[in-house]
Amino acid sequence: GLSSLWRLFRGKKWNVLRQRVDSCSYDLDQLRLLVVAVQGLIHLLVDLINSLPLYSLGLRLCRPYRLAAGVKFRVLRHEAGRPLRLLMQINPLPYSRVVHTYRLPSCGCHPKHSWGALCRKLFLGELIYPWRQRGDKQD
Repeated sequence: GLSSLWRLFRGKKWNVLRQRVDSCSYDLDQLRLLVVAVQGLIHLLVDLINSLPLYSLGLRLCRPYRLAAGVKFRVLRHEAGRPLRLLMQINPLPYSRVVHTYRLPSCGCHPKHSWGALCRKLFLGELIYPWRQRGDKQD
């Protein structure tokens, strides 16, 4: 994928029929749309990675008893006149509840309606700009 993007920005493309790299002239609007789409996907991927509870998932994988959903007791031995012997078992928290409980809220680097606005601008033929974070300085 990275090699095809590198060829794209150099103005080349892979010709499937001839099995070689050919020159290709892309329109500025096509390149701008590609840059906006790649930038949006990178924003979504970074937001997903930042909001996932990776430490909690690793803890659940390696030591499931550390994140308990509860405990259950089972009677081992019940004899008259002797103390009751119980076995305590820890119920580990399921992975879905680990993600739901420990997931961080997303950073909101771009507006939530940006994908809808992007599609609307594409269909209406309006000018499309890459997403900018609020803290970015403009010249």
